[in-house]
Amino acid sequence: MSIRTRLPGIHENPEDADWLHLGDDETIRWIGRPSRYTIAMALGTALLLAIAGIVLTVWLVSVVDEGDAPVWVGYLPLVLTTVGLVWAVRTYLDWVRLLYVITDEEIYVKHGLVSRDVTQVRLSRVQNTAYSQSTVERLLSYGDVEIFTAGTGTQDIVFETVPHPVRVTEILTTVLGEWDHGDGLR
Repeated sequence: MSIRTRLPGIHENPEDADWLHLGDDETIRWIGRPSRYTIAMALGTALLLAIAGIVLTVWLVSVVDEGDAPVWVGYLPLVLTTVGLVWAVRTYLDWVRLLYVITDEEIYVKHGLVSRDVTQVRLSRVQNTAYSQSTVERLLSYGDVEIFTAGTGTQDIVFETVPHPVRVTEILTTVLGEWDHGDGLR
């Protein structure tokens, strides 16, 4: 039995994704991506840059009309608008391309939209978890969750800047506890 999970504002259903290999009895326990706060500053700055480009263009076009400068000079600030819009789109796409999933058997980290890089670790390989938050992150309720894995050739996983890292760590602890007590073994 699996739970239907949709990410708010994102048209992606992980249960239908070809990169997520859910077993017959496997359920998604948590799904998320970095906190929206982590992109808010960049998006705000990018949009201010775009607006500044438009305002400067309107002003400069009126100044150029009265002077001897070529007309194209008045449109130079549109470069700021273009840079701002490209920055905003890139920031958003970088945020959307990263997805974290915890099931009752595995942990997944997916990078990418068209091309993908998926890291998949079985819960039986997880040794320990931890979370960290700076003062600002704690005020805004996000932080990093670290997942330490066992064995050579395996890598530790970090869920970067996820919302409510304490809750994510608690979910991981619960799922790992089920494995320790044999509930998660198939």
